[in-house]
Amino acid sequence: MTEYITTHDQWLEEYRKDKRVVWVRALLSSGEEIYFKDYDTWLDIKGKCDSESLNVNRISLQYRSHIINVDTVDTQGVYLIRSLMGQMGAKSRQYYTIGQIKDGVVHKAQWLVPELIEEKTFEDTLDNCFEEAIIYKHD
Repeated sequence: MTEYITTHDQWLEEYRKDKRVVWVRALLSSGEEIYFKDYDTWLDIKGKCDSESLNVNRISLQYRSHIINVDTVDTQGVYLIRSLMGQMGAKSRQYYTIGQIKDGVVHKAQWLVPELIEEKTFEDTLDNCFEEAIIYKHD
């Protein structure tokens, strides 16, 4: 299990070491906020939420002072995945996709990183999502 960054002061100390990193923050129903830059931590958060019956109430992406907040309180769950899109003759582009699950449909927003520009939004089925990237509500 990963050691989490759970305070603003701890995060600030890490942020100052490398200001070119995209940070993800997850606000849990317990009030705990977890800061991370390594995507694998999302899988640890999923395990924590499952074992302690917690929910993710908000997920945020941050690059420098630019912050994207996605409220997930009124959802059935949240989806977070990293992806890479390449095309012949062009530079590969990296993304974070955040999905809100409502009525069994995943409403996704794809964010270009590190700039955090929303490139597209779309709806998808749960069957087309990576199950390990979904944290369901425990209500």
